[in-house]
Amino acid sequence: MTTPSSLKKPLLYLLIGSVLLSALLGIVLVLRGNWGWLEVRVILTTVIIAVASVCGLACDLSRTPSGFNAMPKSGLVLTAVTTVLLLFGIWCEIGSEAYWKTTTVLISIGVATIHVSLLSIAKLANRFRWVYFIGSQIIFGLALLIAAVIVFEINSELLWRFLAAHSIVVAAISIVIPILHRISKTDANRGDLLMPVEARNVDSIDRQIAQLEERLAQLRTLREQIVGGTLR
Repeated sequence: MTTPSSLKKPLLYLLIGSVLLSALLGIVLVLRGNWGWLEVRVILTTVIIAVASVCGLACDLSRTPSGFNAMPKSGLVLTAVTTVLLLFGIWCEIGSEAYWKTTTVLISIGVATIHVSLLSIAKLANRFRWVYFIGSQIIFGLALLIAAVIVFEINSELLWRFLAAHSIVVAAISIVIPILHRISKTDANRGDLLMPVEARNVDSIDRQIAQLEERLAQLRTLREQIVGGTLR
């Protein structure tokens, strides 16, 4: 009953096609025993498209039937931009350091955006919502820290340790939020705790009910007109 998305099917087909093509090319290259830069670029292209399709599907999964959907839309835009930059850089053999730094920074922010979008699928009770808010800041903080390391080429053992600790906290948050979602499901009032897929299903059902009610009203009006005309 989910409302069909204009991007869901193309992304799914693109994912399946890129995975199959990558597997086929891998088999052919292994049997030939001849690896060149062209073959590597072809394999990288299929892998990049497959990963981009997964990211796009993740953003679509976190989309809600109402609201601006800022995170999913931002994730889709960043996925599209970074995919184009990667493919353009690989095939045009761009050697600019600034180009690849920019691409890597956008990938870091894009991954964080998609991560936060996926975590938003878990609907938390009011007493737990602060966890998602704080977790989002920590995830984006890690992305920005990685971006700073890339741009300024920081090489510090203390910083690497902090990044490792920060990553552990992000992993812990990614585990805790789905658990809190399951706990929130036990609350008496679950109306506001619907996951995006469930919310889209409910929204689709509501629209179909409204269409049926409108049709019933038209049929009742038509019946009254027919009966009224017969009586006269």
